[in-house]
Amino acid sequence: MGDNAPEVLKLATIHFDGGGQSPGLVTAACIVELSDGSVVHAVRCFDQGTHNIAEYQALILGLHLALNHGERHVVAKGDSTVVVKQVKGEWKTKEPALLPLRTQAEELLKRFDSSDVKWIPRKQNRRADELGRGVMSLGPRVSVGGD
Repeated sequence: MGDNAPEVLKLATIHFDGGGQSPGLVTAACIVELSDGSVVHAVRCFDQGTHNIAEYQALILGLHLALNHGERHVVAKGDSTVVVKQVKGEWKTKEPALLPLRTQAEELLKRFDSSDVKWIPRKQNRRADELGRGVMSLGPRVSVGGD
């Protein structure tokens, strides 16, 4: 290969999922497949929230995790149509509680050299869903993984 060979893009993939007793106890879970092939995960529980707040928190958690591991290119995948469409600018954010979360997610995405957020069917997001459900069964104020 010569000097003109294209550089292979090293991409991190985030699978994010939020859920719980909406309104009430919710969890935010993410699994991040780093560009070097390793996998890290994190889960946070919140005493109060809604499903959409949990989804946003899960995306934000995954973005922080990727940045903390030095990732420059990321694709985030989740099964929340609301979060994906809002962050991509396809839908307006009408719920006041979601506005600061949307802003925070957008600001984090700008810190990457390239980024995308994609909707995936729930069955393709099973690992993040199971991670969140498993921690939720332990009770409130549990945090697992992350930096």
